[in-house]
Amino acid sequence: MWKLMLSKPLQLRVTALLFCGVSAASLPVLAQSESSSSTQTKPSTQELVKLKQNPVSGLRQFGLDASYSPDVPDTDESLGDYSLQLVWPLPVNEDWRMVTYTILPFIELPDIDGEGSTFGLGDTSLNFFLTSAKPGSVVWGLGPAVTLPTRTDSVLGSDRVGAGPSGILFYAASNWSAGVVAQNIWSIGGSGDDRVNEFSAQYILNYNLPKGWFLYSNATILSNWRQNSGDRWTVPIGGGLGRVFDIGKQSVSLSAQAFSNVEVPEGGPDWYLNVQFALLFP
Repeated sequence: MWKLMLSKPLQLRVTALLFCGVSAASLPVLAQSESSSSTQTKPSTQELVKLKQNPVSGLRQFGLDASYSPDVPDTDESLGDYSLQLVWPLPVNEDWRMVTYTILPFIELPDIDGEGSTFGLGDTSLNFFLTSAKPGSVVWGLGPAVTLPTRTDSVLGSDRVGAGPSGILFYAASNWSAGVVAQNIWSIGGSGDDRVNEFSAQYILNYNLPKGWFLYSNATILSNWRQNSGDRWTVPIGGGLGRVFDIGKQSVSLSAQAFSNVEVPEGGPDWYLNVQFALLFP
């Protein structure tokens, strides 16, 4: 018997890639098995773009999201946030459905002294949105948000379960759409420095172009209420370009954005790049 020895950061990277590969391979099989008994016609590319942009449309998705900043002040290291994201709707009855979001983050965080970085699994996020199964041009969703303490290092998350309310408001016109997803998470139990009280508001702006192309801006404003007022907010401004298209019979979405942080805590990055790739299952 022999054993291949890997450093812990490399082990985590390999685990993330394997998890991604297995999930990406299994989800199309699941989608195909479910669709085999369905008589519904596949949406057009433009219809699929609109379904992808609506957070509670009921479109099933498995995605990879990567945010990367090579310009972290006072360090020679980069900051990276790489997550696997699963969006899965669950029918409640003819009038209502529950849309679930699962986010598994892998974080590369520069050390405070600038001597290297810490890479590992962060806290897993779960969101549950109850929404109408027959929405109009204005759609909404309400439900709980939960974080699970899955961190692999103390600097990558909390050691407590977190929970709080979450809501979605979204409006879609012919070629453009806009919305916001807001929530606040509080840690449950404990009274030490590892407590969490954090607000987030994800803004969504889209303008659709022909042949599946779209312009968009999709980022999250954060506020850590446990910090002083001058070191609390992260506010990114920017945007990018994306497209929905087919690879063989599989519908996918690929997009990229760039953001400048006009407000950021001391030591935070001034800017970052974001790339998103998703498998779509209408």
